[in-house]
Amino acid sequence: MKKFLIGIIACMCSLAGVAQPQIVLRMAFNAEQNRYEVFARPDFSASQFAWGPSQVSVVLPAEVADQSVSARSTNIGVWSDNSRIFAPETALASDFHGFTTQGGKVDLTAGEEFLLFDFALPQGFLEGVRLFDMQKDPAASKPGMKGGDFSGYMADDKGRNMLKTDLTRPVLTVKDEAKLVGLAGITSEPSLRVVAYPNPSPSGAFRLFLQGFDRSERLTVQIATLTGKVIHSFSERADALAGKAIALGSPADSFLILSVTRPDKQQTFAQKIWLRD
Repeated sequence: MKKFLIGIIACMCSLAGVAQPQIVLRMAFNAEQNRYEVFARPDFSASQFAWGPSQVSVVLPAEVADQSVSARSTNIGVWSDNSRIFAPETALASDFHGFTTQGGKVDLTAGEEFLLFDFALPQGFLEGVRLFDMQKDPAASKPGMKGGDFSGYMADDKGRNMLKTDLTRPVLTVKDEAKLVGLAGITSEPSLRVVAYPNPSPSGAFRLFLQGFDRSERLTVQIATLTGKVIHSFSERADALAGKAIALGSPADSFLILSVTRPDKQQTFAQKIWLRD
């Protein structure tokens, strides 16, 4: 009898030590396509896995327009932005979007990541876009959340929520970033940031990420060769310039010099843009 009980206890301990299967979600920014991408990575393999109804929630800066975000679905049925709370009292700087799907079947391979859905914002890349953090972001009962639950979930056929979130925030990866040039830049606001992406830009086009500028401020953009020959120059408001596609054509140079100038402040940001890595 004693040996029998020891065997049962050992079996229970063994079962307790078995980790529950998980599917890890993460978000990244694709600079070439100018889109945010949500990926899933299972730690198990399964053929025709029945992925149940799900929600994946995204947090956007409140500066984004108060409207639904159109998702481009790639796996597990159709993903739609079906739940939205804009700048709630408990988190005035953030908007919350719950993307849901009715689910579907998919072949899973342990450790292999695949794309669930992606979406684009008019401003292009924005810092602060991320997946919902269930430990820190407001629950449904918090002021202004209107009972909206933005927790991520996907139940398997046993009713277990298999989703786990990698909270690493999307970053903008480029070979070079704009720096202030000239004496006027010494007293510049430290919050200002200018980044042309993608960089390198083999397609011959790029966009601008602008941080810290007044939306109505007018900026001058100039693109020149290393020898100083100007091949493109124009002026535009910061809010219209952020995220706008700018074509470089097909210059023979391996890289060009981008300058973004604030005429009223006598400040210029300069950055190299590689056309070939």
